[in-house]
Amino acid sequence: MTRRPGWVRSAAVLLGCLGAAGCAAPAPDASAPVTVADLDGQPQQPLVVPPGALHVLVFLSQECPIANSYAPVLQQLAREHGGPAVRWFLVHVDPDLDVAAARTHAAAYELPGTVVLDPHHQLAMALGITCTPEAAVLSPAGLCYRGRIDDQWPALGSRRPATALDLRAAIDRTRAGGEAPRPWPPAVGCRLPEPAPLPR
Repeated sequence: MTRRPGWVRSAAVLLGCLGAAGCAAPAPDASAPVTVADLDGQPQQPLVVPPGALHVLVFLSQECPIANSYAPVLQQLAREHGGPAVRWFLVHVDPDLDVAAARTHAAAYELPGTVVLDPHHQLAMALGITCTPEAAVLSPAGLCYRGRIDDQWPALGSRRPATALDLRAAIDRTRAGGEAPRPWPPAVGCRLPEPAPLPR
């Protein structure tokens, strides 16, 4: 696929943000296993959660300023909620992003966990993800949370200190055997780009 010039991609992402606040998501279907590749080319199945564990997925775009602003928050959350029982997946959705660029982005922002590429949006569609950054928490029983990381971006162009730590609370509730109370707070961020077509 031909890469668009950087300024074109950045402009498209920022324009996409203009309609994405409150990202309404369709009903998810996390039941079918989806295999994606990590940055070492190894297959990963983030939707398949083994007994006694949970998976945290955070969907990112390297050109979304709101997603990039959450790197320190994700680092802290992964330090607090990590280990073998909680596995983190940072999911890149840009179909034009190659492994080398993803490695550079992960190093620059010190992203925690396993970084995977979802150019066809198979994970995003299975979970009903429509913007970045948006988080999901899964237990062996299925989807326990999908929504914002916290409330520091109440609207596009408006940022404040976070008071509602939604993803942290969702992880705590899931580890305790429950799920985050609904309605889940919607994410505010940049719309997903068009996915790459699946190979035939």
